[in-house]
Amino acid sequence: MKLNYWLCGGLGFLWVLGIILLLFATNSFADDIIATTSNGSTVLLHDNGRWEYYQNNAKIRDVRPSAIPEDAKFQITIQYESVDKIKKDVRMMLEGELATEEEIRDSLRKVPKGGVVYFQVPTSQIKPGFTRELTYYIYDKGKKPIFSQTARDSEAKPTVESSKVSNLMVVPLYAKPKSKVLKAKVVSESAKQTLEFDIPVK
Repeated sequence: MKLNYWLCGGLGFLWVLGIILLLFATNSFADDIIATTSNGSTVLLHDNGRWEYYQNNAKIRDVRPSAIPEDAKFQITIQYESVDKIKKDVRMMLEGELATEEEIRDSLRKVPKGGVVYFQVPTSQIKPGFTRELTYYIYDKGKKPIFSQTARDSEAKPTVESSKVSNLMVVPLYAKPKSKVLKAKVVSESAKQTLEFDIPVK
């Protein structure tokens, strides 16, 4: 009788221990989950509401798109405009305004020698009360940035071409790029996230 009781008690203990281990395992996976944002980036979601870009974390679990935080859906694109294109556009505009050749040449001298880089977002993403403070970096050759500046996305201005796209930052490059592909980073210091870009120089 005692043996049967000990066996039943032992099995009961093992059953309870199994449930505890299962709950522990479930909670460990619930801490960090992985999601894919609308722009294809992979992010790691924490149970305290924070998120970060995924970097080889072992705790992997699918999550519905509706559960992705709004910050993770923020899309940034970069456009590069060459000095030759800018000069061509400036000349066409001034000729249309019947400017003299001297006035045109004077304006062309002010065009940045390296062209211009535009950091852009869809205007619909910029919402009152949901401001992001971002730091923008551009690298040519080497680890030291040739440009860095911090600004709020609420300061973005709709582009001349379309009100649906806004310029977060317009960066004139005063020296001709040394490499054929510039590097750029957009960093959120508060959320500890970084977006990295390659900018082909054409």
